[in-house]
Formats: sequence, C-alpha cells, structure tokens
Amino acid sequence: MKKAIKLVGVLTAVFALMFTVACGNGEKDNASAGNGGKTLTLGVWKGTEAENTTRKKLIADFEKASGIKVKEKVYNDYETQLQTDLVGGTAPDVFYVDAYLAPSLIEKKVLAPLDDYITKAKDFDTEDFYKPVYKAFTGEDKAQYGLPKDYSTLGIFYNEKMFADAGIDPNTIPTTADKMGAFLENLKAKLPKDVVPSAFTADLARQMYIAQSSGEPIITKDGYSNLDNPKIITALQPLVDWYQKGLIKRPDDLGQDWSGDSFGAGKAAMMVEGNWAIAHLEQNFPDVKFGTKEVPTIDGKKGTMVFTVSYAMNAAAKDKDAAWELIEYFTGKTGMKTWAEGASVLPSRQSVAKEMNIESDAILQPFVAGAEYATPWQDGTTLSIVSDQYKNMLPSALKGEMTLKEAMKKATETANNDIKTQLKN
Repeated sequence: MKKAIKLVGVLTAVFALMFTVACGNGEKDNASAGNGGKTLTLGVWKGTEAENTTRKKLIADFEKASGIKVKEKVYNDYETQLQTDLVGGTAPDVFYVDAYLAPSLIEKKVLAPLDDYITKAKDFDTEDFYKPVYKAFTGEDKAQYGLPKDYSTLGIFYNEKMFADAGIDPNTIPTTADKMGAFLENLKAKLPKDVVPSAFTADLARQMYIAQSSGEPIITKDGYSNLDNPKIITALQPLVDWYQKGLIKRPDDLGQDWSGDSFGAGKAAMMVEGNWAIAHLEQNFPDVKFGTKEVPTIDGKKGTMVFTVSYAMNAAAKDKDAAWELIEYFTGKTGMKTWAEGASVLPSRQSVAKEMNIESDAILQPFVAGAEYATPWQDGTTLSIVSDQYKNMLPSALKGEMTLKEAMKKATETANNDIKTQLKN
C-alpha cells in the first residue's frame, strides 16, 4: 500500500563510534547504534511561528539523540491531503492525528497499534497522560493508536474592567449551570447597552458535553444522530432561552468571525473559549485584562471539551522500530517539555505540567483542571455529518424560526439520511 521509505546515507565506522544506546524515561540520551543512515518522514500541519520553531528544535534534538534523520511533510489541507496520501501510498511514517479523525483512520486500518512498543519501552509511563486525552486515541479494540502531544480545553473568560465597572465580583460567576441564567441577566442589566454578557459559538464541538450531560449520547451505537432525543433537547434548551433574551450572542451577531475577537473588541463581557484564545488576546488585544474560570457543572457533574492531537504510526511504515523511536522521544518527558515550553501549549503528561508549574498560573489553571474530566471532541466515523447538521439547524432555533425540538428533528433526519448513504457506500 505504501511506497517504501528510502534509506539515505551510509553508517561509517567513525560515526558508529560516536554514539551508543542509552535509555531513560522512555527517551534516548545518545544516538542509537545502527540508526545511522535512516530517514523518517513526519507529517504535520503548519502551526504558529512558535510551534514551527519548536518542532524544528525537537526534530534536531531527536536526530542528535537517535542518529535518525527526519524529513517534515507540511500539510496545508491536513485532512484531505493526508487521506489522499494514505490512499496513494505516500503518507509519512509518523503523522499528526486529530482525535476527531482518529476513529475513521483506525477503522480503515491505516494506523499501526503501539501497544507492543509501549510495553517494551523502558520507563514510558502511560498513566502519566491525562486519561481523557490518552483515551482519545484508544480504539474500540482497546489498542492504542496514537500518543497525545498536547491538548486544549474550554473555559470561561471574563473582562476584568467590565466586571469592575458593573460592580460584579468575578468570583460570583456561577459554578453550577442552573444559576447561570440569573447571573447573565444581572450582568446584562449593569453593562453598557452595546455589550452582551457573553459571546457564544453555536457549534457541536463546543456543546457536545452539554448535550451529553443528559446521559444520552449524541450518536447512537449504530452511528446515527440522536440529537432529537428529548433529554438532549432539554439539556440544550437553556442556550436557546439565553440567546433569545439577549444574554448570549454569536460572533457574527456582534460583527466578528470568532468569539475571541468579539471578546477582545469589547463586544462581550464573557466568553467560553479554548486556551488557544489566551495568546490571541495577549497579542492582539494587549490592553484587555481578563481572568478565567472553569465552566460550570451540570447536574453536579463537571464537564468541558478537550481537543487533542497525537503522533501516530503509519501501518505501512517500512521501519516501524525507527518510527516508534520518534514517537517515544516526542511524547516522552524530555521531548514533551521542550514542545510545551517552546510552543506555549499544555503538555498531555501530568508530570511535565507539574515540572513546568502550570497549575500555579491562574489563567491556565481552569484549562488544566478540565483535562481530568473533559469530553474529547470525537465520536465514531459519522460525527462530522451530525455536527454539520447541528450547525446548520441550531441558528433557526436560536432566532425563533422554529423550536429547538423542530430544529433537532430536522438535523437528525437530514444527518441520518446522509449517514445511510455513507454506510451503503
């Protein structure tokens, strides 16, 4: 299926004497014997400047430690181009896999299970990973198909000045969802007329945990939409009620494309967003002072979303041992710390987070806390269809064009028709 990865270079006797095998904390301290001349391809997408710079450093560190050369393949349209390469046999040996896409790739058997490598690795503690983040890459067969490099969760952002001007203590932001409506109404009464209490993104990727707080899954075991389940509709109804009262608004209602910009521009006093918004606000709205909180519990249960990406091994990689060395190094403690510090992301290993003293950062703490209980943005191979229909129909309910029950019924019918067609093919 895959084209063989061509080995480049020749291991000379002089080169061999320069390096010895040494293991520790699941990483190699010196170049491994016998690895000279080997080359791996690593598939990634273009990230931030900090991410791109740090990844190059991480690659250089790995090359020095292992003797294996790494060639990057940068995708501009990750999902489409990676799928094309997998079909064509030109996919990299190791590549990024978003948790969202993992079930589909696992089903297609294009990812190699890592369990045997993990078992044999010295001091490679998988219990060190945050559970929801690690399990996002565990298949239905219980095999592990990827190791997470970092993660993001959702939290509440609030504008410190707006709260101070309104005479509201941020510590009174409700910790339970049942009190949020009254809080937003009180906040609205004290804000300027052109400021909404909270910006809101109408997307299943942000509301999946709310929908499933009902105890019902958004997708059935057979892969069909369950959005019209009465319990799910009840769980989502407060969002519609708040929207129609003007307590929450979408970014496009406020003249922006994203909640982060609505919040930064002073159009909203609060927003629920991922920790990726922190750097955006600091860089683009440096005068906006903000704080963060965990999202409120629902019926006594903590919840949020987690978005994560793993390093996964191509099932057709010619040299799987070398591919594992890269994954082991990049997701081991040393490699992960290099990545997290340089790229300013949250490490998926708890020990690395502790070493970096991340929990002492008041802004980051709510997002780190969420890693313990978050719902991964992932649910089988039909999630994209269900999500698209939710996004298409929810605005009609928000604007009062139909009830939420009617909107979710329509979303479910359309999604399930599309899913039936997909399953037939």
